[in-house]
Amino acid sequence: MYHKIITAIVMVALAWSTEARVSLLDKFNYIAGQSQYANQIYAQLQLPFSLDTVMASSMEIAMENCQSAFKWDRWNCPSSDFILRRTSKSPLMDREDAYVNAISTAALLYTITKNCSSGIIAGCGSCSDSAYTTQCSDNPQAAEKLFKKHLKSDFSNEFYGKLFQQNYKAITNLLQKSLTKKCVCAVMGPGGVCANEICLDTLKPFEEIAKDIRQMYDEGLELSNTPENSRIMWENIPLDVLVYMNDSPNYCEPDAVPLWNGMRGRQCSMANNGEALSEEDSLRCRHLCSECGYSVETQSVMTETRCNCKFTWGFQVQCEMCVTVQKLHYCY
Repeated sequence: MYHKIITAIVMVALAWSTEARVSLLDKFNYIAGQSQYANQIYAQLQLPFSLDTVMASSMEIAMENCQSAFKWDRWNCPSSDFILRRTSKSPLMDREDAYVNAISTAALLYTITKNCSSGIIAGCGSCSDSAYTTQCSDNPQAAEKLFKKHLKSDFSNEFYGKLFQQNYKAITNLLQKSLTKKCVCAVMGPGGVCANEICLDTLKPFEEIAKDIRQMYDEGLELSNTPENSRIMWENIPLDVLVYMNDSPNYCEPDAVPLWNGMRGRQCSMANNGEALSEEDSLRCRHLCSECGYSVETQSVMTETRCNCKFTWGFQVQCEMCVTVQKLHYCY
């Protein structure tokens, strides 16, 4: 844009007097200076890339979607177990380990991709380099390069490392397939016809990507560390499934994994204000409990909270006490 303005100024200046040329060149220098100044201010407002910061925010996204995906499963992705699996790499990767690593990797790369395309962080694309580039496509491949640049470790050549690398490839492939092209009209021409259209590649919402990862978990492949499997042609394994070394333990039992309490006493759903569970939730709750030989027990819990608060004379706050009844459903 600016080079066109500059060219026009120079052409006009050549046809004018020396005084007029000096005046126009002063304006040209002002425009160029404003461009540089805007970019300097823009750079100061950006955040330097921090892998620790991105990992913290992306873990929250990953955990939230994990708990939503497994709400009605025996393993319901409790926060303590999610964090333990994410921070300590078990040498005997089970199906849930593979899922937690996969959803965490997806959330991490998704967050970096969105931060880059929005210009929040510096050094990862045109939107982060100039204040005048306001619309950019999502680019998971550029995000992956930035991630690897700051990653201090690499995949090991052992069987576990190869499993982890295979799942990493599956997630990066999924993100690339999750790009959709969205177009908007930038300039409307005569008769309501678009004269200039801008199209951007945009990642679909993470909730949809999380559903795809859940399907990859459901269709996962168990690969034991045997001499036969050590000679696997890894490139022949499809990238739409997760791989793991051990199937899920029996989550009906306590201590199936560290800090696991089993299914006895598990809360499966709740209803507010004394309302009955929906038919769908009631069926899910019964199915969840019966899988481990339990039935559903309902407990009503009354809580009092301040409500309908208002200011009275003398700036006093006056509230009523409201009673809320919750029906909690447990497996016993």
